[in-house]
Amino acid sequence: MQKLTRVKTESLRSQEYSQHKEKLLEGFWKVGEKLPSEHELCETLGVSRVTVRAAIQQLEILGLVETRHGGGTYVREFSGVQALDNLHPLLRINKHKDIIAILEYRQIMEKGTVKLALRRMTAQDIKALEETYRKMVQFVDDPVRHAEADHSFHSLLANISQNPLLIKVSSMIYGILSTSMVDIVRLLGNDIGLRYHRELIDAIKRKDTEACERLMEEHIEKTIQAVIAHAATDGD
Repeated sequence: MQKLTRVKTESLRSQEYSQHKEKLLEGFWKVGEKLPSEHELCETLGVSRVTVRAAIQQLEILGLVETRHGGGTYVREFSGVQALDNLHPLLRINKHKDIIAILEYRQIMEKGTVKLALRRMTAQDIKALEETYRKMVQFVDDPVRHAEADHSFHSLLANISQNPLLIKVSSMIYGILSTSMVDIVRLLGNDIGLRYHRELIDAIKRKDTEACERLMEEHIEKTIQAVIAHAATDGD
């Protein structure tokens, strides 16, 4: 079995993340196995701790590994990611056009999802949505945890819809959506998301289907336009 190799100087985080992901998928590290320490990875790969931590963070977002406080990083079960092997290039979200493509997908799917979810919404479901929003506010200065709460909100809507296909697709593309949400928060901040999630919950409480559909579509459209504007300033 191949060993890890030292990464090149360009795109260090991307290279290390890609190498780790491929090794995990190949079974280089087994489920439940502890990854080498940050120090060992720095020595082996020839990169800084900042680069190592950034790559590990991306793997955590995809659900490939979990970091236990004071206990290191361990490999998680990832059969769902393996099933999406043909979509792996999208998991390296580093271009505005990839983010926009994902947002366009969400704009189509989530408008219908919230409409269906509203038909089957219970008081307990609304309480769960409020809790995810509270976490978004709580982690406003932590892009990763804020994005996790954001994604949980949309996953909840899929589950509330009780449509098995929507639930399955949402689960299958977890990594793609999670990664894009972190990048969106880092690009744009979280003002747009907080505003629309709050208004969406309020519309759900009123059982206002038309407002829910409009807010979901408008939220994602404003995000798309903000990403386009950001890309124009970056020349990407």
